[in-house]
Amino acid sequence: MATTTMFSSRAFLTKFHEFSRRRRIIEERDKIVAAVSGGVDSIVLLDLLAKEQEAFGLTLIVAHFNFQLRGDESDEDEQFVAQRARHYALEFYVERANTEEYARFKKIGIQEAARDLRYEFFDKLLMSSGFDKIATAHNANDNVETIMFNMFRGAGVSGLAGIPVFREDRRIIRPLLFAQRSEIETYAAAEHLAYREDSSNAKDCYTRNYIRQHILPLVKEKVNPDVVATMSRSAEVFRELEAYLRQTAKEHYQGIVVNDNTIELQLSIPRLRSNPQLLQQYIVMLAAETFAGCKLEYDQVQNILGLTEGLSGSWIALNKDYVAFRNRDHLVFRRGEEIPDFRFAVIPNHRYWFPTFSFASEIVELKGLSMNGGNVEYVDADRIAGEDLILRSWQDGDAFVPLGMKSKKKVSDFFVDAKIPLYEKRKVPILETRKGDIVWVCGCRIDDRFKVTSETRSVMKLEYILVNQSNGKEGNQDQR
Repeated sequence: MATTTMFSSRAFLTKFHEFSRRRRIIEERDKIVAAVSGGVDSIVLLDLLAKEQEAFGLTLIVAHFNFQLRGDESDEDEQFVAQRARHYALEFYVERANTEEYARFKKIGIQEAARDLRYEFFDKLLMSSGFDKIATAHNANDNVETIMFNMFRGAGVSGLAGIPVFREDRRIIRPLLFAQRSEIETYAAAEHLAYREDSSNAKDCYTRNYIRQHILPLVKEKVNPDVVATMSRSAEVFRELEAYLRQTAKEHYQGIVVNDNTIELQLSIPRLRSNPQLLQQYIVMLAAETFAGCKLEYDQVQNILGLTEGLSGSWIALNKDYVAFRNRDHLVFRRGEEIPDFRFAVIPNHRYWFPTFSFASEIVELKGLSMNGGNVEYVDADRIAGEDLILRSWQDGDAFVPLGMKSKKKVSDFFVDAKIPLYEKRKVPILETRKGDIVWVCGCRIDDRFKVTSETRSVMKLEYILVNQSNGKEGNQDQR
């Protein structure tokens, strides 16, 4: 335990007050939920907030999450925090969850599961209580350990900026980031504050614990005894740089967007690449946040930028819901849910609505036909007379005779020649006869065997329209 020599609790409280006010972390008449685990950091945070209640006009409550990871220890932590809340005459809120079971269900690590559960609890508590902010007890050492962790994994500017004093929406605040762990422990000793020791903090199996217990002390001993303060100052520089880059990315963003709708977001690759590499990264991050609501890791950003130099059709997954791919001169972000195989009988004079497209066919007059191609095609109706038509998903091995050719070609090879992205081809419907002869690779090309000729007497019009071209309608069937 650190000694109290030359330490002033009053001076420490003043630093807390000035840091919170200068950075606008805590403001007048805030309603704050103090997140208290029972460890020294959160116990000191609770004490400081309680002492600052009058100065800021604060309303406080205490929240604790029992992760049920350490048996009786976890329950004793909960009871201890409840007692501390009573000591300060504050309301106490608790939630419990089997974190190991949650991690297995979500197929994620224990630490990630604990973090998700904790912040989900915070969000619910803010909504139900009507309070403004959650105060967590991250300190300067936590910040430096996070920076080291990010740096060792490979980080950009954001990772080197460390832990922000508050989230963008200011709902999560971290007013202890000014203080080193040794100062916090000294304050606790000077104020005779009891706290709980988390036995899991001593385990080296967690990377952050290893950094805390081995790497950071070694750097202090061999390189720089004041490394926490030094790296904290560097983190501030990186945070200011990140704020500048984010703002600059916003200013350039609209000039790079080619198309933005509920289906996909398209960026112009030439316009994107006309910017410095670092700014390109922030434009890509902004696109992912704006369209997909996901925050990208540094490696993900680099992989997405790699698409701009790759072949048309190359793609990567952003997460389980979204993908990014290159389509010629466009970098495209799109929801990437699996497209289920489908097979559906269609008859003339009906329109069929599917989640991503609509399809219709009808017999029309031979004269006055508009040009073939794209979303509308015309075929010889007599050649499919008496045949049921099937609309289905593309399958490996499909082959047809593309219009203008005399021999069969695999549809997959046709997609390659037509520069249809690999990710897109699964979405292209196939129209075929009941016998299995392909009539139309929808939106691409009809089969030469069904083309309209000088001998054609009856014509069938085929129409394939993507949802975003048809006012976004969805459904099954709408009889004309």
